[in-house]
Formats: sequence, structure tokens, C-alpha cells
Amino acid sequence: MADGRSLKRTTAIFSAALLLFAAEARPADQQGQYAIRGAGLISCALFTQERAVRGDVYLMTAAWVDGYITGVNQYAPQTYDVVSFEGTELLMSILDAHCKTHPGDPVFGVLAGLFRKVWPDRITEKSDKTTIVLAEKQARHYLELVERIQKRLQAKRFYSGAISGTYSPQTIKAMKRYQKSIGLEETGFPDQLTLWRLLRSEPGVDR
Repeated sequence: MADGRSLKRTTAIFSAALLLFAAEARPADQQGQYAIRGAGLISCALFTQERAVRGDVYLMTAAWVDGYITGVNQYAPQTYDVVSFEGTELLMSILDAHCKTHPGDPVFGVLAGLFRKVWPDRITEKSDKTTIVLAEKQARHYLELVERIQKRLQAKRFYSGAISGTYSPQTIKAMKRYQKSIGLEETGFPDQLTLWRLLRSEPGVDR
């Protein structure tokens, strides 16, 4: 399936990019040291093994990531939500792609690198959410995110409407044209893979 191949390409590209960030640490005390607890302590090898069978350690890691995000949102400056659209399963897929080729890496280091990568695009102020329903698919996204989608589609010359924060019929048509351009199913729906390619890809990657 095209979506499956695209997801594998996306996660492979991103896992390579994570190598630039995973070794860094945000200092917490005067020596730059801090305590890591829970699932962050496990190795990539164990995570990959547990994810394959959806074992308890994998489920614990997914829950730990949600808690980690909440902590970042609570204490990081100018941050309402450090992830603007990424769901837990997408984050777990990215982590898994990295871990399969770097089994000795600690889960926390990889995730810390991931969140530093997405940090510049965080939601900085509270934004209401809107429910987007197309056919049998449904998602809730920040209004600010919808505006970002429209701006990015506009920059790529797929969209010429207003930057309204409303997922309008014109926005749907533009999204379909974008999906077609990168070989994804033309649904017009802002799914996780489409948004990752649209909003996270480096300039020039998609076209």
C-alpha cells in the first residue's frame, strides 16, 4: 500500500535526523545532570521487541510519553502543546523506526531528540479545536493548525483561499492535490502521515 511505503520512508528519514539531536541533553542542575524515571530508562532493543507484540512495556511507554508531553506543556515556557498534531501512535512509529537501527540507544534520549525537533512548531498559546469529518474519518485539530495547513498549502501553490482556520471545501480540494503530488491516497483528510509530510518535511523534499 502506498501509504505504508510512505510512512516507512518518512519514519526512516526522520530517524536519521534524530541522530543529530538524541545525544544532547537539556541541563537540569549545575552539572547538566537530571534523573530519568520509568519507561525512559528502557533500551531501544526492548522497546522494539515489546512493540512487535504490543506487550506491557510498550503500552507503558506509550502512556509514559503522554505524561512526558503533559509535563513539557505544563513547565516549558511559551508552550500550550509541544506537539501540534502528532498522536501517540505516530510518535511510537517514529521511535520504533529509530530503535530498529539503533537498538542500543535509550528510549529517553531518542524521545528528547524528537521533542527538540518539533519544538519550534509547538502551539504556544491556547487554541480551540475543530472536528474534521470526511467520509468515515474523523479528527480533532487545533484551529491554529488548520491555519498552518492552509498557509503551507498556499506556499506550495495548492491553495488560494483565505487563511481562516476552517477546513473548508477549498482546503479539502487543495489537500487532495497535495496528496496526489506526493503519491498518497487523495482523501483530502488531514491524517497523521499527510500532516507529517506537509508540515514536517524539509523544504524541497515533497516536490
